[in-house]
Amino acid sequence: MELTKAKWLMIALLLLAILAGCSTADEEAVAEKEQAAEKKVAAVEESDEEAAAPAEKEESDIPKAAIHNVEEMVKEKGKYIPNEMTDQQKEELYKELEAAPAGMTGEEAYSLAVTLLAADVEEAATIINEVDPVIKIDSATPEDEIDIPDTETVNVAILLDASGSMAGEVSGGRKMELAKSAIEKYASDLPEGANIMLRVYGHEGTGTDADKVMSCASNEVVYDLGAYDEQQFAESLDQFNPAGWTPLAGAIEAAETDLKEQKGDNVRNVVYVVSDGIETCDGDPVAAASSLNGSDIQAEVNIIGFDVDNEGQKQLEAVAKAGNGQYKSVYSESELNEYLEQEYSRLYWEWLAWGNDRKLDILSQSNDIYGELLAANNDVSFLSLASKNEMYAIHYDLKELGKFKDEEAVDRYLELIDTRYETVRQHFRQESERKDEIRKEVYEKLREQVDQLEEEKMDDYKS
Repeated sequence: MELTKAKWLMIALLLLAILAGCSTADEEAVAEKEQAAEKKVAAVEESDEEAAAPAEKEESDIPKAAIHNVEEMVKEKGKYIPNEMTDQQKEELYKELEAAPAGMTGEEAYSLAVTLLAADVEEAATIINEVDPVIKIDSATPEDEIDIPDTETVNVAILLDASGSMAGEVSGGRKMELAKSAIEKYASDLPEGANIMLRVYGHEGTGTDADKVMSCASNEVVYDLGAYDEQQFAESLDQFNPAGWTPLAGAIEAAETDLKEQKGDNVRNVVYVVSDGIETCDGDPVAAASSLNGSDIQAEVNIIGFDVDNEGQKQLEAVAKAGNGQYKSVYSESELNEYLEQEYSRLYWEWLAWGNDRKLDILSQSNDIYGELLAANNDVSFLSLASKNEMYAIHYDLKELGKFKDEEAVDRYLELIDTRYETVRQHFRQESERKDEIRKEVYEKLREQVDQLEEEKMDDYKS
């Protein structure tokens, strides 16, 4: 009986042990399940958080466009030309808008629009920047004080034949006396600033063979090149009388030496030969006249044939032609005076032509400058406006495609394209207006000075 009790006690203990073991295993299993569930929940929450968090934006590779720097704006040129796109190019443009990154700021969208549609105004801008608004006359450039070219200096060299034949008589008196009187009147009427020189030749010796060498060598200046002085000029005319042979070629050659320093763009040299006959000293006056005219001083040689026979006229005409001048035959005092007055009048009309040429030149240059500025400024304005309009138009596409970050980005984009247009347009308009004001000022001052000088010189030569 006691044994039986002991067995039942052992069985009971064993059952309790088994039950205890099962309970521990269940608890561990439950704990493991709970841990796994917690991990799953955490993973789901982490996944949800990652999904809810905004993705990090990729950095844009669109070049940043200038906003206020005109120099940089001019360099920026879009891929497409507004107002000139073909249907295919329009499709290509739209594809580029589709490929643009989403969530763009106003600045980014503006930069994209510039790379695609910025106006090419570089050529027009260069013209405006490089146009010189200063009108020039004969290579003289007006600066702060506008100067027209130096007034033309007129040098008149008179070569007077004092050979024996000039003692002859013509209608009105003795040829030499008439020539001296006409030359003196011509010299006295020259305007202020003109220079005159008197050289005589053949005034020594006689017309005999014995005196030929001496007479042909007689060739001298009796009034040095300079302004007219009434007393000194009259005294120079009294120093000689008709005497010997006619070294015409030698006188022309000497005149080239007399005038050798008188050269330049604003210097005019005129030679008048008063003679009643041909070369008698074996010289070549045609070659001498050609040399004088072809030299640096570029003097024209005019011949006044005083009571010359047919043979003499032919030679003297050839001399005048070689010297790029004129030949005129006169046979009396009145004809000689009339010719010299005509020459004086010719200078009057040349000054009139000078003034007209300068004024036409000034007007032509002024119009050219104005036209260049106007055309270039219009190009800048037109191209910039076309670009602005096209940039404005694509903002609808960008909005539809969801490329803007928000409405604030849209507003900023529109503000930037307006700023770009106004900045470029105003800059070049102001520069064009500044240069045009210089043009107008220079034009008025030059025109005024030309008018004044023309009037003064024409009064000098007015008969």
